[in-house]
Amino acid sequence: MRAVMYLAPGHIGLKQVPKPKPGWGEILVRVRAALTCGTDVKTYRRGHPKFPPPFIFGHEFAGDIVELGRGAAGFSIGQRVTANVFGECGECYYCRQGQGNLCENLVYNFGAFAEYITVPASIVSRNTFVIPDHIPYRNAAVLEPLVPVVHGLNLIRIQPGEIVAIIGAGGSISLMHLQLARLAGAGEIIAVGHSDSRLSTAARLGATKTINAHQENTTEAIRRSSGGRGADVVIECAGTKEAWENSVNSVRKGGRVLWFGGLPGGTKVELDAAFIHYGEISLFGVHGGTAQDARQAFELICSGKLNSDILLTDEYPLEAVETALQSMIRGETVKAVINPLMHAP
Repeated sequence: MRAVMYLAPGHIGLKQVPKPKPGWGEILVRVRAALTCGTDVKTYRRGHPKFPPPFIFGHEFAGDIVELGRGAAGFSIGQRVTANVFGECGECYYCRQGQGNLCENLVYNFGAFAEYITVPASIVSRNTFVIPDHIPYRNAAVLEPLVPVVHGLNLIRIQPGEIVAIIGAGGSISLMHLQLARLAGAGEIIAVGHSDSRLSTAARLGATKTINAHQENTTEAIRRSSGGRGADVVIECAGTKEAWENSVNSVRKGGRVLWFGGLPGGTKVELDAAFIHYGEISLFGVHGGTAQDARQAFELICSGKLNSDILLTDEYPLEAVETALQSMIRGETVKAVINPLMHAP
């Protein structure tokens, strides 16, 4: 089969590799749509700590079951499915605490930029979903990035009428956070970003105010828009040290901050300890999501409450994955759809 291999930082290639065979409890899926994301961009640029090269790239997908491994219960050949990128074991300490996203035996699944992908048994049993007929493959593939967004929103629990600020607005993750904040009943949603065109998209999705961080001081602008106090909730989606620090500086006393954008290991951030302590600031990190978060995310997609079409801006064949990633790096594409059945021009 054809597959896009990650070979080294900045180097990927389309290769012919053996078609995989599903093992015990696994399923083999013919990929009909695979999506690019910020993690793919970071991996393309510098590699992935959990996957030494070479490996098949990509992890957001939807497709058709073409083969069942022994013991793969509850599914049948021909079903349209999508799946989360990892599966919890259900037995370790963290799983027993209801924190399966922190599972000690977490199984990851990469390999979506290919004609076929196997889904590991733990993901099949807990995090694989049959797609209803009315949902296109490309929309169903949004499941994986939506899961941690749902998990993060379940942590900070936005209340009706609250002021929510989203720093790093314009990317797909921030646009999903924005929509879920609106569904939770946020009274005002302040979108902060660097691109007027992407901020315009945020406004169309429900942002009540947009701030271009190139033109205004982020913290001052958010405080001006929230009665001088700061936002009730600040969601950081930029994944930069400055954004992490600005998010804390922009929240009100007693408020909550969700640090969503990951930073490289060893990064140190500078915070005002007195403000956090005496201001009773709640800080949340986020990693992945539980099986329950995944089901909640899938229900949002199937219900049509999430506008995923606005996130999917371009479609490419397997031969053009690098072109799609470069387009994301330039800020021209939010998320690209990779279609293995599409022929290169």
